[in-house]
Amino acid sequence: MDAYIAPPDTASEAAFYSCIKGASEYYKVPSMALLSIYAQERGSSQQTARNQNRSQDYGRFQINDASWKQYLAEHHIRLNQVLTDNCLNAYVGANIFKQRYVVCKSDVWCAIGLYHSANEPHRSNYVENVYSKYRSLQKDTKFLNWFRSLALYDASTGNWEYFRGGAVHAATTSR
Repeated sequence: MDAYIAPPDTASEAAFYSCIKGASEYYKVPSMALLSIYAQERGSSQQTARNQNRSQDYGRFQINDASWKQYLAEHHIRLNQVLTDNCLNAYVGANIFKQRYVVCKSDVWCAIGLYHSANEPHRSNYVENVYSKYRSLQKDTKFLNWFRSLALYDASTGNWEYFRGGAVHAATTSR
């Protein structure tokens, strides 16, 4: 992960969803895939979830400490950061999904399955659950319109970009 600059407010829902949108653009992965994964994971900031194998999942995208320990270390990201910074959590989740997306040669459902597990039947069950969330999201036009209207947050520059009439307007956050 390149340089990461946290937004000033990572706790609000609008900021978090803007980070999902920004992470999707940054890593060139489908935003609906990330939204659907998040709808399935629904982790919360400041809380971990213990798994049967004694590993723990951190934050909203449920980043697994055992599976991603080396990746996080290589990028100088502490588990506490993944837990408390919702935007960073979304970017790490998007990066994990991007790695799976590349392995799967842009097959979204393959990548979604591998986001969760390399093992069957866990992978297939997860895909079924995420597909159900995807279908629900597709029907929620009010939410999708709201999501599309959000500013796009670029964590590498610290800029919020607003789309107006086909043009992009950047605004740098004050730090």
